[in-house]
Amino acid sequence: MSGRSQSGPHPSTRSTKPPKRRGAHILSTLLFLAAIGFAIAAVFLYVQDRDKPDVRIPPTALPGQNNLSTVLTAFKDSGLKSEYGRTPTGKSSQLGQPGQVLTVEGQTVYVYIYNDGDKSASVRDRETEAKAIDADTMTITTPSGKDLRNGEPLHIAQGSNVITVVVGGDADVAAKIQKVIEALP
Repeated sequence: MSGRSQSGPHPSTRSTKPPKRRGAHILSTLLFLAAIGFAIAAVFLYVQDRDKPDVRIPPTALPGQNNLSTVLTAFKDSGLKSEYGRTPTGKSSQLGQPGQVLTVEGQTVYVYIYNDGDKSASVRDRETEAKAIDADTMTITTPSGKDLRNGEPLHIAQGSNVITVVVGGDADVAAKIQKVIEALP
């Protein structure tokens, strides 16, 4: 006999196949099928929704609680070509609020919004400041002090909790702006 030990199976009888993992194979197949299902669902939802127009509902303005976006929406709804302005804000010598800027029909409109949190107080604050407005002596400047009026006449409109000032420009457009501002809730 040779020096080999005969305890255990003979080398030629050992199996070279890995142990069966039937559970792991089934789980892998199920996960693969689920991934395909999710991919099909994603493609279906993409195709279904891509032809629908993107409908954005503007915020509803509450009486006495208008903000710049509701004023812009009011101008657009009235048929005036309007967008957010690109010039500096306008500080008025007679109004306590900073003037935010919109461009309406190519004209710069400074929008002064009185927002006290309480709608009646906001309207009351606007009415109080509006009583003291004198368009002939009012100055409109940038925060750095540059004159924005340049001797032009001012067109002032007020309604709800908003005062607008248009420097110069077309009187017909100023009248349309005034009509929109006076109709704000």
